[in-house]
Amino acid sequence: MKHSHRYQEIKEKIPNNKFYNVPEAINFLQSNNFEKLKNIKACFSLNRSKRKTTTPLKSKVILPHPIPPKGKIAVVKDDLPAGITNDLSKIKEVELLSIEELVVHPQNEKKFRAPEKLPPKLFGLIARKVLLTENILETIDNFQRGEQEIRTDRGGNIHAVIGSSDLNHQQLEENYKALYKKITELKPVG
Repeated sequence: MKHSHRYQEIKEKIPNNKFYNVPEAINFLQSNNFEKLKNIKACFSLNRSKRKTTTPLKSKVILPHPIPPKGKIAVVKDDLPAGITNDLSKIKEVELLSIEELVVHPQNEKKFRAPEKLPPKLFGLIARKVLLTENILETIDNFQRGEQEIRTDRGGNIHAVIGSSDLNHQQLEENYKALYKKITELKPVG
């Protein structure tokens, strides 16, 4: 497999058999992260793929120093109680749409074809993810605080963004420790 010139330059900076502690790793990542997104991701190998019957670990975590979400949150206003609609209209990041408006919305042309199949009042479109929830205000609050879902992939690994290279060392280290603590809490018995 061919790698880019930038990848090869960064790989040459890593000595063979070198193990980094968390502050050293964060310092190395910040100084060598030239990507447009500047996100720093942590990957955990849980060695769960060797078992035949493993259920995926799945949870949500709110990091102490999250990356602020971009874009708006679309919520279907059909059949919502008046109190919730008033509360949602006060939040500037929320856009209230009817099901028909949501289907016609240019960002969602390919996603939704039949509005009659969508359950009203339980639907929210958040950062290109469709969530069905009855606790709309709580879900929006968690999303604005930077809640992210962590789960194991097919190989039994967890990949999660712990911050961007704009954050300082202490903030990235606190995010890493919070994520690590959450993953160890998910550890099944036995």
